[in-house]
Amino acid sequence: MMKRFTSLTYKTLINMALRVTGVVLVSAGVSYVHVISRLETQTKMQLERYITRRGQQESTIFKLAEDNLTSLRDRLVQELKQPIDIDVQAEFARQYFAWNDGTLRNFPQNRPTKEFDSMRYAGSVIGRNVQMTEELKHRQLTANKLVSAYGAAWSNRFVDTYYLTPENTGVNYWKGVPIALETPPEVNNPKEEYFYIADPQHNPKRSPQWTGVYLDPSVKVWMVSAIVPVYEGNRFLGIVGHDVVLTDLIQHAIEDKLTGTYNIIFRSDGRLIAHPQKIQEIQQAQGQLKIDAINDPHLKRIFQLATNTKTQTQVLENSQDREYLAVTRLQGPDWYFVTVYPQSLLSGAAWDTAKFILISGAIALLIEVLLLLSVLQQKIAKPLQQLTAASNQLTNGDFAINLDTTREDELGELASSFNSMASQLKTSFIQLEEVNNALEIRVEERTTTLQDTLAQLRRTQTQMIQSEKMSALGQLVAGVAHEINNPVNFIHGNLTYIENYAQDLLKFIQLYQHHYPHLVAEIQTEAEKLELEFIQDDLPKMLSSMKIGTNRIREIVLSLRNFSRLDEAELKAVDIHEGIDSTLLILQHRLKEQPHRPAISVVKNYSNLPLVLCFPGQLNQVFMNILSNAIDALEDANQQRTSTETAAHPLTISIHTQLICEQQIMIAIADNGLGIPDTITTRLFDPFFTTKDVGKGSGLGLSISYQIVAELHKGKLHCHSTPGKGAEFVITLPIKAN
Repeated sequence: MMKRFTSLTYKTLINMALRVTGVVLVSAGVSYVHVISRLETQTKMQLERYITRRGQQESTIFKLAEDNLTSLRDRLVQELKQPIDIDVQAEFARQYFAWNDGTLRNFPQNRPTKEFDSMRYAGSVIGRNVQMTEELKHRQLTANKLVSAYGAAWSNRFVDTYYLTPENTGVNYWKGVPIALETPPEVNNPKEEYFYIADPQHNPKRSPQWTGVYLDPSVKVWMVSAIVPVYEGNRFLGIVGHDVVLTDLIQHAIEDKLTGTYNIIFRSDGRLIAHPQKIQEIQQAQGQLKIDAINDPHLKRIFQLATNTKTQTQVLENSQDREYLAVTRLQGPDWYFVTVYPQSLLSGAAWDTAKFILISGAIALLIEVLLLLSVLQQKIAKPLQQLTAASNQLTNGDFAINLDTTREDELGELASSFNSMASQLKTSFIQLEEVNNALEIRVEERTTTLQDTLAQLRRTQTQMIQSEKMSALGQLVAGVAHEINNPVNFIHGNLTYIENYAQDLLKFIQLYQHHYPHLVAEIQTEAEKLELEFIQDDLPKMLSSMKIGTNRIREIVLSLRNFSRLDEAELKAVDIHEGIDSTLLILQHRLKEQPHRPAISVVKNYSNLPLVLCFPGQLNQVFMNILSNAIDALEDANQQRTSTETAAHPLTISIHTQLICEQQIMIAIADNGLGIPDTITTRLFDPFFTTKDVGKGSGLGLSISYQIVAELHKGKLHCHSTPGKGAEFVITLPIKAN
């Protein structure tokens, strides 16, 4: 028995088992750490992508509400500035009726409110003791008309649209609900949160505001109100607002989540909006439940970490509670959307991997020990067979050979020599493999470098060709403008003298006819033949038409000369509006009515801009590219819209300029075409990317425009697009380019 325990077979089995066990344990530990590290990195990246998408998704309704209300506010102010073309007193008396509760409403009290057509018209109520001036009556009538129209158009996304005044009057469109006719007479809108948060005292910056969450008592749904103040100059005219239903948003935030996580929403002031475990508490508090008032330290730590973030979207680690927090700020109501990801999800997955390695290692260890025991027992007495097996290992490329060299005989020496040979072969093969791998890496690097260089050369060559084309175009336009300008100036300058001479001759003829009314027969016959009376009447008109024509030619020549600055390579202080107008003039033939589409209207909203130090020719090229793309987009939209849709939404290009600050200007060019999908927006400025048919676009227009704005002028060029509603390109330029 003692001899069995001290045998070579037993010792070899024990040593092998201990070593393999150690390797298995180390492998399991390293695998656990590695899996944890990889899962942490992957989880953070996944959370960042997820929270960015959710933030954009959940912010859509709030951004749309602010945009709608801004449009309604602008339209209301514009309508109020128009001359009054109706009898305000008579129209007001026709629409409004006195009720027994002291209010005025736009429906008789003696008729059932169900007869009021709330699908088409907004309800209107004027509070008690309101002094109705003619201006207030006009404002109320105008608001009623606009809220009815806009509210019906927006009713598929927003339950109501309303306008409230500081005098305590209001107009409200709620599809199918005559809410203004059911409003209690004691309601004083200026004292309510949805009004005073936007008044001059609480909102001196005149920015859009959002109320807290509240449960609407009439329809029993959770809402939040978007409010935009209305000003005429410095005069506060009231507010326009939307009520946003939060039922779907809260349900979506709670139910749409990553596996094992949960989502919460809260305001920056600590009011809790949505939490899967505190829904009843939020409802009982009528949307006023503050995190500070809840005995939940965990939730308080989440609130503190989230509100301390400086960026729009961020993934934080809450080490105290062993969890990750994916935080994003929703645009509009200043809410925080937080996804809580417990780190236990990572450790569980990593532990499963480690257990699998341990179990697999144990099974492999048991099998290996049994096999090794069988081999040693059968072949310990046959060392030559071991050498044969070792030779076979070398033949198969397996150099992991460790023969026993403790024997002091010829077999021991042979085993030592064999081990040395195997080691040398292994080293040689390893070195050869390393050299081969290094060569493959160098070939791949060189190939990648050559591909990048060829791509860059191709882009540079195409851009140089495009620049040469535009430069040649500029020289051609400048030459044509110069050749036209000289004879036109000669004609225009002499027209004044011709007009004076013609007037003198006509006066002379009239004077002659006055003193010699009875002409000799020959002169009378010649005058009738020449139609002298017609000439006297038509000649001044012809000269005036010629003068108008030469002035038009001079304007066209001036625009051509402005646009022909493409070859100028020096910084110049120029009027940006001249470059835009010159480009529009060159594109005038595309803007006119075509056989396959109506004319495209251009709406220009120019601000008072200073002269901008820039490369004018390069900027004209940018305007040409963007305006040409806008015309193409409108032509595509016209082909996909019916004549009724085109009549309701005429093809329009809007150009807006603005002085952002003392050092920057902004130029916005928008169209009301079909818009650009998000998948394409991210690649708009990539070289050679185009969605046009072959032969209609090179894919370089916007890429070159981006380089001109961003690299040459150190400005910014980006695109905003809403599918189905059009696209807008915004150019931001420094007033003095470096």
